[in-house]
Amino acid sequence: MSGSHPADRWALGCLLLFHGAWRQRAAGGGSAESRRPRPLRPDPHALDSIYFTGFAETNKSFVIARLAKRPNGICEMWLFLRVEGTGEFEHPQHPNMLVSDESEEIWSGGGLTIEYAEPQMHWKISFDGLLRKGPYRQQWSEKEGELVPVKFSFHWENFTEVFDFSADSHPSAFARAFAQEPWTFEFFQRVKKQREQHFRHEQWGQSVGEIEIENQEKTELSLKGVRSHSYGIRDWSEIYRYVMILAHFEDGTAAHLTVINMPATTTHLTVGYVFFPNGRKAGIEWSNASLAEMAADGVIGDKYGVTFTAGGKYFDVSATLDKQACPVVYNGLTGRGVFHECIADFQLNGLTQGWGLVEFYYRDEAAQPVPNLQLGSKAEGPDLSS
Repeated sequence: MSGSHPADRWALGCLLLFHGAWRQRAAGGGSAESRRPRPLRPDPHALDSIYFTGFAETNKSFVIARLAKRPNGICEMWLFLRVEGTGEFEHPQHPNMLVSDESEEIWSGGGLTIEYAEPQMHWKISFDGLLRKGPYRQQWSEKEGELVPVKFSFHWENFTEVFDFSADSHPSAFARAFAQEPWTFEFFQRVKKQREQHFRHEQWGQSVGEIEIENQEKTELSLKGVRSHSYGIRDWSEIYRYVMILAHFEDGTAAHLTVINMPATTTHLTVGYVFFPNGRKAGIEWSNASLAEMAADGVIGDKYGVTFTAGGKYFDVSATLDKQACPVVYNGLTGRGVFHECIADFQLNGLTQGWGLVEFYYRDEAAQPVPNLQLGSKAEGPDLSS
């Protein structure tokens, strides 16, 4: 099979993915949600992760929040925000991302909580504690910095349906990636295992709420962004590198494009979707995005452009990164690996303005060790000693 014609392999890859998606739909898909976090699988790499983005679109304000339950009472936690006219803020644990899991009933850690109000429709995101005022740190430092009491509460409501990556992705995206790999029995076993152990779905919505920052007037915000739910088994060591683009445009279009290198299965997979202004969703079929041309040397540039097709339409998307808002998170579960969460302004087909981010992950980028890390249960400043 390893010597078969590329076109034949592409066609067979499509059939395999169509079959996998059909089985996923027949089983009810992976997107059903309950009111409580899912019980973690008996695996050291099990997770249940909720991630929200929100952008004001009328100014530079934004909120990025993530909590991922891990075994042994640990949470991966991200929290970054900017309030126009006040400044940038991040959790005092950053660039470390590990905190204690504070609840079995909801996602809670480091003073941040995420909870259901109504599955796939209404969520609540809140925080009460200390945040460190920017600029965002690009490496670990023992200096606390300026810690400021911050409190916020947002109610999130969806305005799109769910995109299920297992059931809704376009088969040709995976088929193209599979056609580049050496086909062996072991390869297909790895692909099958990966599809059965990790699930992800996303939808877009609006967060409305207010932020209280000490010595500042209360700020009301209305933010638009994505809600991403990832669960199952995620072994970060299996991911060499990826770039993810998330953008919402003023005409109502929303898009996700990820280019990822997972050496065990796909060294160059391009996957994602578009939600059209009328609510229709479509998986990305093709893209010219290339990891080799997107900060392969670890130096993140100011501008990036990609093109892709979805739902019979052609999209040309350009991103201009805000280099003042590109915070860093260390992957503390592996000891190596760094996430760069870069806020960006977008243009769709050269005409339509958009807002969102470009996320870069490097597995082999050395993260400066955090000395004698203690997992703080509350956001009362970093509980760290040297």
